[in-house]
Amino acid sequence: MNLNPLTEDTRPPSRLGTFTRRIPMTVFWALAAQGILSLTRLLTSMTVGGRFGSGSESQLGYYLSAFGTLMVLVALHEAFVTTPLTVFNQSQSEKQKRIFSGNMLLASLLLIGLLGVGTGIMIALQSGFQVLKPELGAALIAATALAPFQLLREFSRRWLLANLEVKESAMFEFLFASIYLAVLASLIYFANVSAISVFVAVGCVNLMVLAVWWYYYRSRFRFSVEPELKSDEAYVSTSSQISKNARWGCWVAGENVCSTVTMYFCIWFLNFVVDEAASGVFSACFTIVLLANPVLLGVSSILFPRAAQEFVNDGWTGLKKVLYVYGGFIFSLLLLFAFVLFFYGDQITEIIFGPRYADYFATRLSGRNTITATLGWAMPCLAISFTVTAGLLAANRPFDSFYSAVIALVVLVVANFSFAEPTLETAAMSFLISIIVGTLARFAFLMRAYFFKQS
Repeated sequence: MNLNPLTEDTRPPSRLGTFTRRIPMTVFWALAAQGILSLTRLLTSMTVGGRFGSGSESQLGYYLSAFGTLMVLVALHEAFVTTPLTVFNQSQSEKQKRIFSGNMLLASLLLIGLLGVGTGIMIALQSGFQVLKPELGAALIAATALAPFQLLREFSRRWLLANLEVKESAMFEFLFASIYLAVLASLIYFANVSAISVFVAVGCVNLMVLAVWWYYYRSRFRFSVEPELKSDEAYVSTSSQISKNARWGCWVAGENVCSTVTMYFCIWFLNFVVDEAASGVFSACFTIVLLANPVLLGVSSILFPRAAQEFVNDGWTGLKKVLYVYGGFIFSLLLLFAFVLFFYGDQITEIIFGPRYADYFATRLSGRNTITATLGWAMPCLAISFTVTAGLLAANRPFDSFYSAVIALVVLVVANFSFAEPTLETAAMSFLISIIVGTLARFAFLMRAYFFKQS
């Protein structure tokens, strides 16, 4: 203890210091895990886009178009499996968690089978009517073949996060990244870079990491009814759990699909309405903006279970506190990120993806890349949107989140088709407007829910 009054620091802690001390260490592990995932995706886009190896703008357009379709499947799986897993896990007793985990894994496998059949039928119909270009169709088939491994990997990641084993989740992301980047380097070395080869590589590495995860955690899953649990009022059978997931998750499914389509609609729109090169250049700019994902998704992966936990324990009072702390943290970081892209977005895009993308803007557009900066302003809005969505789901109002996502998607589609000549600039502006409108809608719904409960 310092007894010298001249040297003792009696100043009250700053508001920033108090704020940062309220952020638990698990958040930084979550940021590390999401950072690793985002880095691998960035290097993949750079490679497919031609920065390294034999890729091109067109291959990047095919890759992200097919990847967007894969993300729609992930969104459905998240709605019916991983989001209910995150929310329902908080109310399980310790002796129930193995049965609950087993039920959720079976629900995941069932949904993966249904999604595989449905996607296969859709691809067959599109091939029969020759809707897709051959290269895009082949990339879509490869992404669909990858989907089961990707969805199970997502389940393993979200299962760890739902149990707040954030450090372990980061370790598995590091394992995946280490193996995958070695495989990606071999594709570059043998000049075999394409959208299809990258999807195959991701699928194989996912399978290896899943095997390691199952080896370590298989004892925490129970697939048969334990006699001592039959009389337990909290026990839920697999069929009952799947039914509960379906009733609760249908709203989340609609919200997730609409949100995912909103994220990738402009890429699909440019691919079909303009050309593959425009889609690829827009994808490159969009990839730069997604460098914010470590903050946005990393913090959100902790925010969602924490929000559900606080609402169960302390109602709206606890929920407001956790939304303020986590929301303020990610909004501040992403607002700074948006300013960086506003001043240096074009240079960052050229450095990461190479001069060919700068040449595209010089020869076809105004001479300067403003797309990255425009898209960057959507990130602070998404920080608020993700925070408010966590509050809506914790308060058991997934339908409000769905309505907001529908509003944002409708605004995006109408905005894109309202321009006489679609360009990269109009697509970027349409995306930004839709994100702003969707965020305002979510906030309005949360305020309505809060004041309705208070009254």
